[in-house]
Amino acid sequence: MIGSVRREDQRRRVVLLWVCATSVACLVPALVLAEESKTPDRRWSAEQRKHWSFIPPQRPTPPSPADLKWVRNPIDAFVLDQIEAAELKPSPEADRATLIRRLSFDLIGLPPTAEEVKAFVLDSRPDAYERLVDQFLASPRFGERWARVWLDLARFAESDGFKSDVTRPNAWRYRDWVIRALNQDMPYDQFVRLQVAGDELFPNDPEAFVATGFNRNYPFEDNNMVPGLNRQLMLDDVTDTTSSVFMGLTLACARCHDHKYDPLSQKDYYRLQAVYGSIDARDDFPLASPIERAVYATVGAEVKAREQVLKRTLDQIEKPYKTKLLASALKKLPEEARRAFATDPIERSAFQEDLLAKFASALAVPASKMESALSRDDRKIWSERSRLMKELKQDEPPALAAASGMADARGKVPPVRLMRKGNFFNPGEVIQAGIPSIFAAIDAGMDWSRNATRSESETPPSPRVAFAEWLTRPDHPLTSRVIVNRLWQNHFGRGLVATSSDFGTQGAEPTHPELLDWLATELIRSGWSLKAIHRLIVTSATYRQSSGASSKSMQVDPDNSLWSRCERRRIDAEMVRDALLAVAGKLNLAMGGPSVFPDLPPGVQTRAGWPRSQSEAERNRRSIYVFVRRNLKYPLFDAFDFPDTNITCSERNVSVNAPQALMLLNSDLVLEWCRSLASRAIDSTAAPDRSNPRALVGTIYRLVLARDPTPAELNRATSFLDSQARLSREGDKADRAEDAASLRTALADLAHVLVNLNEFVFVD
Repeated sequence: MIGSVRREDQRRRVVLLWVCATSVACLVPALVLAEESKTPDRRWSAEQRKHWSFIPPQRPTPPSPADLKWVRNPIDAFVLDQIEAAELKPSPEADRATLIRRLSFDLIGLPPTAEEVKAFVLDSRPDAYERLVDQFLASPRFGERWARVWLDLARFAESDGFKSDVTRPNAWRYRDWVIRALNQDMPYDQFVRLQVAGDELFPNDPEAFVATGFNRNYPFEDNNMVPGLNRQLMLDDVTDTTSSVFMGLTLACARCHDHKYDPLSQKDYYRLQAVYGSIDARDDFPLASPIERAVYATVGAEVKAREQVLKRTLDQIEKPYKTKLLASALKKLPEEARRAFATDPIERSAFQEDLLAKFASALAVPASKMESALSRDDRKIWSERSRLMKELKQDEPPALAAASGMADARGKVPPVRLMRKGNFFNPGEVIQAGIPSIFAAIDAGMDWSRNATRSESETPPSPRVAFAEWLTRPDHPLTSRVIVNRLWQNHFGRGLVATSSDFGTQGAEPTHPELLDWLATELIRSGWSLKAIHRLIVTSATYRQSSGASSKSMQVDPDNSLWSRCERRRIDAEMVRDALLAVAGKLNLAMGGPSVFPDLPPGVQTRAGWPRSQSEAERNRRSIYVFVRRNLKYPLFDAFDFPDTNITCSERNVSVNAPQALMLLNSDLVLEWCRSLASRAIDSTAAPDRSNPRALVGTIYRLVLARDPTPAELNRATSFLDSQARLSREGDKADRAEDAASLRTALADLAHVLVNLNEFVFVD
């Protein structure tokens, strides 16, 4: 929030300066650097250094609670110890139908089918639950569900934002990389290192380069005319996001002044920023093989050369006619541009060609107008050459696949300076790369040096590589703690540290500090395996509790900070859409590739564009593959609290409001899916019973809620169908067809009711 306010303040200053200026040159005086003494490093007190989050985690011994029978793994020992200390008891284990639904949404983001629920409920093997967990962890759907959690943190989007909101055509490759990495259970330390410095750790590996897309996700104002400001805003964003996501620190609060509460100085802020001081966006990293690139270059060069010959011939024919047609327009051009236009096309320099390209719109003459102006002989040659040019365009090889990410800029890069009061127009001393000084004790031997100028043959030590190695050291006090806390948060609805991106002095204290440290060290002992921690959490007795609570538990532990019960949670926006598609039988589980554009409700202003995917199957892909435009949230997602993609999001807002109900009630898409669901219910019911309301009610309950209706529900739903549909078993063919259509409509209405139940969008 502080960073956003500061950024907006900077933009207001830019506007004021720009209005006053007559040219960019007038901004230069504001950037003149004044000599001043070096800012001394802050000295931190012993008390500040003793804060729990700045001390490396030590592996504690799990306690021995009284009810050892309840303990399934060490997580339960830590949790039960505090529950018993409060003279409480944990809630009973949830029933199997509840557990499989909870696991299914938590691990793969989709509802279980009635068949899957029944099979699990009837599975009498002692390890049936663990088998189910392993099945979900091995599913390719796992990466799709948990990648969305990481993409929230990475402020992933596929457009720049701001007024233009320019599309980033290759951004989806980073999303797919995250999905693959999580499905493959890439060790978390490697996962971090590749996103910080993959391009330098593995220079020729496209996958490593794509991983750096983490820091390519910053918003970008393409029409910002202030020299250097966009670069500074990018560095601010990268610094803020890196410190928040990987270390759980609010370092952004130190951009303008020393942190008010945590031992983080303004110099520390720019020290970390200098780690990234030499990076620049790269959107043309080749993904093709060297042979493919060589063929492309050869064919492309040949086509381009032929195009140049034809273009110059056409220019020579058109020139005298253009001179007459553009007489008034030419008078308005600068002298150099008029001189370039007057020069014979064959003799124009590259500079003149570039100059004329800048005035292309002013010098454009419609083809029809040109053709009318030409003489008969010139028109014949011009038409032939134009035809050849069009044919040649078709011979151009398709563009080779490319990736977007971050890499070190070649040549001289501007140094990172401490911005006085965070003001871009008031730069101070040059700051060298490093880590926040509170961590100096674990900085021994790290090489942060970097030459300002870098030649093609030189590979000096990289601050990003050093930072990535430092960040993933086993004795780092924050990295492992922060990520296991994020996993806990997304399984239980709240982290052991409730402020999951603020482990500082103003953040929440951990409810179970020993458990947090045990999980952090267990992550490292497991080889940084995230799936191992997921498995520990979801196989614990703590996770398997029901959401019911005793009156005493509600009195002693109303906030459930002791984890004496499971929390009922509303599913995320993407899960709502995926669940609707799944029960309607329309969900397309194809993985990867460019994002898709589902239908938008009528009247939505798309601004920068929303080219609806032509194929219905493509439009019905999983929600993680829906295009993410910064200036246009997909309406269904927006209603269910999809985050702001301009900043990192550690925890989504979870609201229950009228627009959500109205979206599910009134959306044409939801109605269409309910009609498909009704057809699916009829087709899934045994042929003799397809006109039997009671049988159809049972089928549709199983499709939507993966369970049979209760007797009361069955009676109410059957009465509803009877009241809505005219069902006659006798009569002619036309009557029976009318009856079938009436039943299908009534069944769609019933489906519409069921998808609006709390049970559909909440998990116990």
